[in-house]
Amino acid sequence: MNNSIKTFFSAAAVLALTMSGCYSFSGGRLDFRTVGIPVVENTTAEYRLSEIMTTTMITAVNNDGRFKVSDPEKAEAVLELAVTGYARAPFEYTSQEQVNQYKVTVTAKAKLRSAAGKVLWESAGLSGWIAYPVSESDEESGMKKAAENLAAEIIRQSFESW
Repeated sequence: MNNSIKTFFSAAAVLALTMSGCYSFSGGRLDFRTVGIPVVENTTAEYRLSEIMTTTMITAVNNDGRFKVSDPEKAEAVLELAVTGYARAPFEYTSQEQVNQYKVTVTAKAKLRSAAGKVLWESAGLSGWIAYPVSESDEESGMKKAAENLAAEIIRQSFESW
């Protein structure tokens, strides 16, 4: 009986080791290959954000490589974005109480829907931010970097949350 217990546990161990290499999680499958990105809506007073965010989002999807950016009218899915907030505030001060760094934050809401109109993913509370030294950058550079961070977060949530 002692040998049968050893045989059982040996077989169970071999089976467990074999099976542990057979399973992997790759997330769900998105059933589209093309995504359209219409001009980003901008509800802030910062007029440059619509163009900056549209260009940045298209570049981010292209760089990601999983989907081809297409005309929103012809795409299999559409990623709609609206910039809902913009803030620039002092982030760090020098010992003389001068601003040393600013923090720029861009907030947005986004929706990924199929060509048939079915909502695949949606979020109303997204943000990207960056702190930049006053001596090295201007506000528009900070906006662009915050937009890049926001685009990366949108891709992470909308394409990888499956």
